[in-house]
Amino acid sequence: MLLAEGSAFGQLHSNDSTFHSIEALFESGLYVNAEVEARRVVEMPGLSDSVIITAEKWIAFSLVAQGKLPLASDHFAALLKLNPQFELDPILTSPKILAVFNETKANLAAHRKPESDTVAGHSSMRTESISFRTIVFPGWEQLHTNRTTAGFLLLGGGIGSLGAGIAFEALRSSARSEYLSATTPSAIESKYSIYNNYYKAEAYSFSAFAIIYIVSEIDVFRNANSAILSFGPTGPQSRGSSLSLRIKI
Repeated sequence: MLLAEGSAFGQLHSNDSTFHSIEALFESGLYVNAEVEARRVVEMPGLSDSVIITAEKWIAFSLVAQGKLPLASDHFAALLKLNPQFELDPILTSPKILAVFNETKANLAAHRKPESDTVAGHSSMRTESISFRTIVFPGWEQLHTNRTTAGFLLLGGGIGSLGAGIAFEALRSSARSEYLSATTPSAIESKYSIYNNYYKAEAYSFSAFAIIYIVSEIDVFRNANSAILSFGPTGPQSRGSSLSLRIKI
């Protein structure tokens, strides 16, 4: 118990020290360095929402100072999703930063849909959709969404099985030519055996790739950050409802 409390205190002290350093970098005009250090904090595991919010704030501040306003708005949006009541001090905050923050907050409020527009039980849906990476190659979408363990396993399995299938296809083609050109019964039998083994290995490899691909698709849809299917009214002036599939391009 004492060790856990000491660890939590040490982490809190470390975060405070890190944010003081980030603030110092920002105040010194080293905006890129401040952004990088704040991003490092966000990537740390086991952070509390308050620490993430503070880190996202400094990332947004640094991006505004660099003139990257749309990116800054994305990070303001990220912290507002964690704490919709978050506010910046209008006296201590730069007017330029305050303007981007207020615009982001207003946009989030304007795009927030009432619960009646969604199916019951889906009121907690998040806005990120599955991207095209899902259908291109197994594991790519998992890596894109920072699910690195599943991503690398599926990507490695996909590359290995597909590569093996292509290699065995080339070997099978060569073995087939040798088999067809054999003249003696013993040579025919030997060459056919080799050809048949390559044929089976090719089939198994491509079948393995197909299984890995299907597993990757199922994994993506099961762990999606938002509902893929949405059901609601067709429009404000229309009767009836519509079913839609949202894929991010």
